[in-house]
Amino acid sequence: MATTSGHITSQPVRTIFEAIEARLPSRLELFSRLAKQYSDVTLHNMTVGQVLGGMRGLPCVLWEVSGTEKAGIRYHGKSLKELLEILPRWRGSEQISPEAMIWYLYTGTVPTRTELEVFAADLARRAEPPVEVEEFCDSLSPDIASATQLMMCLSVWGNHSKFSAALVQGAPRAELWRHALEDALDSHSCTSVISARIYANKYRDGRDRTTPLNPQGDIAENFAIRMGRAGDHDFTELIRMYWSLHMDHGANVSAHTMRLSSSAWTDPYLTLASGLIAGTGILHAGAISQALRYNQAMAAALGPEPSAQAVEAYICRTLEKGLVVPGYGHALLRDVDPRLEPITRFINSRPVPASASGEQGHMLRLIGRNSTIVPEILRRRVPRMKSTAPNVDSLSGCLMYAHGLEIDFILLVMGCSRGMGFMTQYVWDRALGLAIERPLSITMDQIMAKM
Repeated sequence: MATTSGHITSQPVRTIFEAIEARLPSRLELFSRLAKQYSDVTLHNMTVGQVLGGMRGLPCVLWEVSGTEKAGIRYHGKSLKELLEILPRWRGSEQISPEAMIWYLYTGTVPTRTELEVFAADLARRAEPPVEVEEFCDSLSPDIASATQLMMCLSVWGNHSKFSAALVQGAPRAELWRHALEDALDSHSCTSVISARIYANKYRDGRDRTTPLNPQGDIAENFAIRMGRAGDHDFTELIRMYWSLHMDHGANVSAHTMRLSSSAWTDPYLTLASGLIAGTGILHAGAISQALRYNQAMAAALGPEPSAQAVEAYICRTLEKGLVVPGYGHALLRDVDPRLEPITRFINSRPVPASASGEQGHMLRLIGRNSTIVPEILRRRVPRMKSTAPNVDSLSGCLMYAHGLEIDFILLVMGCSRGMGFMTQYVWDRALGLAIERPLSITMDQIMAKM
């Protein structure tokens, strides 16, 4: 309800379909104007270095839901700090609601409290994967890596794609986004549920994998329920925070992989699998596990509260071996990652979890200190680094590990979030009718011929 001049007026409650539909005409008009009036305007002069350097910095991928700048990500023009202030929280939560972030990425608007609750209820209604996928998941050996299991389950899930069914039935191109959205909404909640099932099978002998979900709960709460963490408020808050903070990050490796494969109208589930594959690399999401293992080794060698001199000596030994120090610097950001502030606040506002071992508690204290010590060491020792500020990898893995997540499973938590974010882009790609990606390849001999 809203008040105007002392009178109570009712606000219409939009479904996610209606909210996207309301935004679509203006975005199609802008897309058409850019294509017709400015298609020949030079946007960027490409250099040989950019071709050889993996196309870094080339503004050549249209991204509807966010843009990445040196200071951080802007979501529909707003910074993360702004979103932390305006997006609603779930009942009893201090964190941005992941559902609110999903809604915002789709629509560019802040959901009302009623819209948030109706949207969350719709996702909860969709939260049971197809029986075929569940049975396939339960048949997998626990020796198979968690990420690999999810890739395999997503591949089976593709048999149930509503988008693919619409293509077979000859759905009009202008309506494809609706079928893509149906799949996307299913995936938002079901991917986390099947991930929790993988966890239950792999680490809990299947316990709680069929525990009834809370139809009035959010996706983070239901994820915790199926992991056997029902009622663990801090763990649920941790998941809400990470899913909101990592939901979209523009055209990085996993997101661009999904964008490339989906541009051929690949179904959403195989698209998600392709992004998860890309995320396993240590130069991308795999860096979280790499940073965690590095911090484990440092804590074991130095203890939880080493002197600054001991930390510097350890860092120098790493650099002398020709290795990087995981968790510092960023390919695009040139300042402290904005996502670190809410993560640091989460750590400082809560004691080390009672379930954490001595090692896990030691690591949390160590990385808290190192976030202020290591950047200065790197500035002096590696002057060529464009940024020595800690990145989100420096804390993410350690914090999730301290809350009881096995290293093998951490990538799935991140993958759930990144998949949610990209599916909003997937739907808009279909709504705008974007073309298949067809970059031109060129050989070094051809480059020399142009010099």
